[in-house]
Amino acid sequence: MAEEHEGREEQEAASEETASEESGEQPVQQYPHPGLETRALNRFPEAAVQPVARTVPEDPDAEVEGELFQYWSKTPGGHKWLHYFELYEEIFFSLGSRPVRMLEIGVFRGGSVRMWSHCLPPGSTVVGIDLDETCKQFEDVASNLHVRIGSQADPDFLKSVAEEFGPFDFILDDGSHHTDHMIDSFTHLFPEALVPGGQYLVEDTHTNYWLDYRDSAYSFVDFSKDLIDMMHAIYLDRPDERFFREEHSFRLNEVQVPEIAAMLKEIRFRDSLVLFQKHRHYHLPVSRLLQE
Repeated sequence: MAEEHEGREEQEAASEETASEESGEQPVQQYPHPGLETRALNRFPEAAVQPVARTVPEDPDAEVEGELFQYWSKTPGGHKWLHYFELYEEIFFSLGSRPVRMLEIGVFRGGSVRMWSHCLPPGSTVVGIDLDETCKQFEDVASNLHVRIGSQADPDFLKSVAEEFGPFDFILDDGSHHTDHMIDSFTHLFPEALVPGGQYLVEDTHTNYWLDYRDSAYSFVDFSKDLIDMMHAIYLDRPDERFFREEHSFRLNEVQVPEIAAMLKEIRFRDSLVLFQKHRHYHLPVSRLLQE
């Protein structure tokens, strides 16, 4: 959203000023769960430090390919991390050639919604939502690009947008980046506003590790990791594989699970990105034991 993006730029500038000051003048902001990042690291026998250099070659555009990037890079007002485009392209191609419906949370200066509106198949509908009323200028009804003004933290507003334009094939959250907003938007939109088989992408999840964006101790990354456990809810209280094996006397015909557990087909993590896919149809998994 525009005002959050502008706030982000101010925070980045402030961080640069702080970095130039003498050590000790400002407290170091760190992930609110001290030591948590070392829990996995300590499992490795040799936890060596690896330096990460700047982009090589010096022109970072040389490493970014695809129709989306080519259009976006010529669109005024764009702001993206360049490594996002690899996943964008994968999503873009997975949507196919039929018209789709897309919702983007956060319009900012219009670069992203215009990119998707231009590149998605003809007849597609792109809807952007933002708090900033000036974002309405990017609406182009003739091209099926719509902008609605409201907060991603307002469930009634989200419901009204979904009723007007949904359900959506693809939802992209590039909004406030506040942890509660990320979680609440997902819980309201993923179950009801996303089509079966649809994809829901949350980007800039690195902000979960910056205190300025954490309005709760429980981050969206924490929430996403918990949803991995939720995907495996059918296995709880079932002691072994025989409960899912073909033709076995133990095989279950039905298992009661939370609704969200039956919706989650896939959760993919990348640097600063979490992509969820919704099941088209969900059935109990089947184990098969082949005879020797």
